Amino acid sequence: MTIIDRSERGLTRHLLCAVPQLLDPNFHRSVVFLLDHGEDGALGLVLNSPMRTTLLEVARSLSLEWAGDPDSRVRLGGPVEQIRGWFLHDQPEWDTEADQLAAGLWLTTSLESVKRDGDGTERTDHLRFGADDAHFMFLLGYAGWGGGQLEAEIAGGSWVVVPVVEDGEDDVGVDVDFLFDCEPERMWVEALHAIGVDPQRLVGMQGSVGLH
Repeated sequence: MTIIDRSERGLTRHLLCAVPQLLDPNFHRSVVFLLDHGEDGALGLVLNSPMRTTLLEVARSLSLEWAGDPDSRVRLGGPVEQIRGWFLHDQPEWDTEADQLAAGLWLTTSLESVKRDGDGTERTDHLRFGADDAHFMFLLGYAGWGGGQLEAEIAGGSWVVVPVVEDGEDDVGVDVDFLFDCEPERMWVEALHAIGVDPQRLVGMQGSVGLH
């Protein structure tokens, strides 16, 4: 398991809330969780864009057992590589090779390690995902920025930055549970409220912002 060092990683582990005037349809009122941000660019996952595909359908296609809500939806993580899957979860025992993004938050990028026991042998039983005591999100695709691109967009007013704080931190922002518990249709509004921003004031702003 890798623990990601954020000491020199800019806005890694922050949310980006798109302003309503952002013209790119891929990011209309989107909430993006930044997995990585540095001099070479940034990579993030859109958290509030559910697809028609259900997690039950995905689990069955992978010979896994889905124990959660059969109507839980896959999220569209962004416009890039939409066949690439990402798993955000709070169960480190699922994948010993997962990246720990924060306390209580892990990222799995391949099911190959999940399908194997600790000694490397392939499991013969069905894995159970979505149990009541687990938080889990599956996303397809991601959002990416080149070096300096995200900084320019933030400076141009395209995004509002919202920190994701851990227990014991006094910073204003949302906690890890928010990422899993907040309904997609409420996430944009609630994330802005968490830092004292009135979404209605953003909606009332004049002009538009385009991405280039």
